[in-house]
Amino acid sequence: MNVGIDIGYSSVKAVAGPDRLVTFPSVVGTPDRARFAVNSTDRHIIINLPGEKSWLVGEGAISQSRFVDRREDRDWIVSNAYRRLMLAGFTEVTAAAWCELVVVTGLPVAFYSADKDALRDRFLGQHRVVREGRRAQTFLVTECRVIPQPFGALLAEALNDQGRIVNQDLATGAVGVIDIGGKTTNLLSVNRLAEIGRETASINLGAWDVARAVREHLTDYCPSLELRDHQVIDAIVKRRMRYFGTDVDLGDVIDATLEPMADQVIALATQLWNGAAGLEAILLAGGGALLLKPYLTRAFPHVRAVENPVFANALGYWRFAVRLGAQTSVRRVG
Repeated sequence: MNVGIDIGYSSVKAVAGPDRLVTFPSVVGTPDRARFAVNSTDRHIIINLPGEKSWLVGEGAISQSRFVDRREDRDWIVSNAYRRLMLAGFTEVTAAAWCELVVVTGLPVAFYSADKDALRDRFLGQHRVVREGRRAQTFLVTECRVIPQPFGALLAEALNDQGRIVNQDLATGAVGVIDIGGKTTNLLSVNRLAEIGRETASINLGAWDVARAVREHLTDYCPSLELRDHQVIDAIVKRRMRYFGTDVDLGDVIDATLEPMADQVIALATQLWNGAAGLEAILLAGGGALLLKPYLTRAFPHVRAVENPVFANALGYWRFAVRLGAQTSVRRVG
């Protein structure tokens, strides 16, 4: 099986086919549960690993766990929490008792050179996990390719589901990618599907900066309101919310955060890409893509958001994994 998996600070996205896209928050917690619920439709991910206790992963950990592990640091790729998220992602894309995997994943561009080998080693080999309600599963990762994170968005646009190049302009031209994640924004420069290292960088800002600003505003002006993360994001998208039956306009606080963020991204992109006039296109991806797009198009008229900004990297990883699998099959036949 070919799998593209994007384990971000805010969420895990995994793709194993055009109709097999899954996501859940990057949170691991203790397996606490509600003692009573009228509706038992919530689907919790509870996994057991050899030599460990049970872990609740994703949305269930946010709502139920007494203690949670949600990290946002560079070293988390070697942590137990990262491994648990990786295996939970595998159990989401297949229920098979035994599965051989070709995996493509990514790293922020700032950490790519130093950390890619360690991350590859983390994925390779045999992994065993028991997910509640299933028999034990064993995953054998025979190949893992680690690429710069935003490269996935470009591959999602340039390749089809068979791993073949379908967009020659992107495959043969100079392209910029701006990937706006939860905590970091990556700027990637590519020419003929090869990274231009001197024109690639990261900024320590992302969509959660907007969420934090909105949450602080609501704490001051709507003190009786307690919102979960996904509710804050929904309010940001709508630019308003309801409080005691009345509309609260969030436009000003959102703009006050987004404008300086966009200015910082524009300044770095202009510096790295010499004004960006020579690029075929600038692709926007990540959870913050649609939030910043109106601001970025003022500076770069050839900016466009990819078809599925949230899943773009994972989808591109999967299509690249399919391409790798096809190349391996050709070599074996030859």
